[in-house]
Amino acid sequence: MATPKENQIYPKWKVGVVNNLLIFQNQEAFDQHLIPYEGNLELELILRPIRKDRSRQEEKYYHAVVVKLVAEAMEITRPEAHDFLKGMWLKVEESKELPDGRTIRWERIKSTTELSDKEYREYWKQIQQWAALPTQDHGLAHDSGLELYIPDPNEVDYDQLA
Repeated sequence: MATPKENQIYPKWKVGVVNNLLIFQNQEAFDQHLIPYEGNLELELILRPIRKDRSRQEEKYYHAVVVKLVAEAMEITRPEAHDFLKGMWLKVEESKELPDGRTIRWERIKSTTELSDKEYREYWKQIQQWAALPTQDHGLAHDSGLELYIPDPNEVDYDQLA
């Protein structure tokens, strides 16, 4: 059976920083939350920018417009196009130091679900720019695209295309 500590749910608090002071959006609720911790000097505070999840509309646009147009231009399936695009733009190098001091490195392809809303938009903006590039003799690469125009989300009705 799990200990109660493992099952504890910790609330998140939206804050801003003004003149090096934390400004809570709901100061009263935060103050109430602090009461049981009074006198405890071993607490942890994590402060990071809010990560917004991407919207369903952004997801629809990517699959119904970006992936669809790339798949058609390359004459491959949508899943193949999606995998190709991730391989082009979401490849990252990972590394880990082993206990004996050696470091191992490997490449992996990130999933689009790992991207924040901002990173997701940047991802398909890169694809739009790449797709518009002329196709070079050496084949598709970061400098050789599809000579394909991919419209922005506000330039196309993609609700019917998903």
